Amino acid sequence: MMLAKEPFQRNREGRMNTRIRLSLVLVICAGIGATVGLQAREMYRWTDENGVVHFTDTKPAGRQDYQTSHVPDSAPASPAPAADPAAAAPNEPNEPNFAQQRREEIAQQKREARESRTQREAECAAWQAEVERLEPNRRVFFTNEAGETERMDDVERVNRVAELKQQIARNCN
Repeated sequence: MMLAKEPFQRNREGRMNTRIRLSLVLVICAGIGATVGLQAREMYRWTDENGVVHFTDTKPAGRQDYQTSHVPDSAPASPAPAADPAAAAPNEPNEPNFAQQRREEIAQQKREARESRTQREAECAAWQAEVERLEPNRRVFFTNEAGETERMDDVERVNRVAELKQQIARNCN
């Protein structure tokens, strides 16, 4: 009977050792990760000849006028306050930002589309009214450029009705 329990106990002890080893490895990895996050990096801030402020983690080549600051790896770097007031307030009320400019462009496009649609609807209504005037009447009178009243013959009337119907089909709903 003792022989039957002995392999079971060895297996159980092996599992315990594996769990302990795994826990130990996890604790070590967590410790290494925590210490890496506590290390600080050196950041360099410098301004070029155009007045543009640059931030880098490498020392600027050929520059002597830079500032250094220590930033922890785990925390994002906060920008240094701007020295000149023009850089501190980029969004002046006189100059709209990109989003505002885009909104104004879209509004202008919508206004133009609305005006175009209104004009097209007016043209369509005029063409439809002309068709309704010409189609049922056999005798159509119109005033020419000289101000004289003339009669439109049937062939000319039918051609004008066909032309107007084509324009309506092309340009109107």
